[in-house]
Amino acid sequence: MEKENIIVALDIGTSKVATVVGDIDELGDLHIIGFGEVPSTGIEKGIVIKPNDAIRSIRESINQAETTAGLKINSAIVNIGGPHLECQNEREFLTFNISQKEIDNHDIDSLIEKVSSKISKENYEIIHILPKKFILDDENEVLDPVNMIGSKLEAEFHIVLDKINSYQNLKRVVQAAGIKPVNFIANSIASSMATLYPEEKDMGVIVMDIGGGTTDIAIYKEGSIEYTKSYPLGGNQVTMDIAHRFKISRDDAEAIKKEFGMSIVEGANAKEIIDIYPRGSEEPIQIERYELIDTIEARLSEIFEILKTELGKTGYLGKVNAGIVLTGGVANTPLIRDLAEEVFGIDVRIGKPKDYRGFSDKIAYPEYSTTIGMLTFLKNSSNFYTNEIVNSNHSLDMFSFGKKLLEKIKNLFYWCFRRVTNGKF
Repeated sequence: MEKENIIVALDIGTSKVATVVGDIDELGDLHIIGFGEVPSTGIEKGIVIKPNDAIRSIRESINQAETTAGLKINSAIVNIGGPHLECQNEREFLTFNISQKEIDNHDIDSLIEKVSSKISKENYEIIHILPKKFILDDENEVLDPVNMIGSKLEAEFHIVLDKINSYQNLKRVVQAAGIKPVNFIANSIASSMATLYPEEKDMGVIVMDIGGGTTDIAIYKEGSIEYTKSYPLGGNQVTMDIAHRFKISRDDAEAIKKEFGMSIVEGANAKEIIDIYPRGSEEPIQIERYELIDTIEARLSEIFEILKTELGKTGYLGKVNAGIVLTGGVANTPLIRDLAEEVFGIDVRIGKPKDYRGFSDKIAYPEYSTTIGMLTFLKNSSNFYTNEIVNSNHSLDMFSFGKKLLEKIKNLFYWCFRRVTNGKF
């Protein structure tokens, strides 16, 4: 039986590689029908360091998702993150020869082409050109100017760029694993789409996705994306601190972090004892849980202080009335919201993926915000570009879908929505 409206996300992180298959029903709802996840190897802080290992992890994750979905996956949208990402905001306009010009899709494309042509950062690739707002005749701000009348059309855009070599290396390992990338999406954009509510974007909000190797930031104000950045800070630093302090393996450190870890020492049972096995020893030793939590709190506090300093430089930290939405795998750490509120001095909530159905026992957690957000991104884009399955033996090929998109925007690797579910980015 041939399926329609199937979309696939390939989430390649430092800690895990997850593949999720979604099906969009006739009402536009997203149903998860396939899932695969394996430990990530060959990727560190958004950079490919061991291509063969990365290819192997991708293939294993894809194979698991194919088994659960009953589909052969050929293509996917792929996430991208790391300190090599940059962002900038640009404004561009068109003037028309007639005073009552009806705005059409070609005019929007022309604006995008104009703004892309002025981005000349050497050795960088455009990942996104995202519209923040449109302005008609220097007066009226509109969400969607198509079919409206005006003599001048102006727009503000948020642009996300990636270093060409980092981008190409990631693209090459995905292709070597047998997957054609439909497109790439920045981690912070994807996590925002999975976790944020429209009113948070209007009030001003910071999305802080802390994964194993990176922390991805997105800042929204008045409904629009204003800033994106990725920092080489993550949960693996906490794990390594534990491994070094107690002279245990990285795997054992990760295990006790997840089982016994907390973000704040205060309130921990100081008398609770944990058995651990030092490297090379067959005999366990005992440590107090207090010591473990002290190690975690110290590193998380340092990460938050660094992020607070960096966010302060943007000028937005004191202007986000909806506070911070903390997501990613590190957000699972007990009491991390309390620690974050103490450091940043603003409201913090834990963000989990929303607006999907199925597999909730596996993916209803902060570490899958990016993954679900990638599918949400594709789902919203399907308002304009229809995914196709090319044959009836359950083989999924989204490349034809991506090719239409790339032709439409003249082979530039970015996405531009002119309509999204909540009306704004």
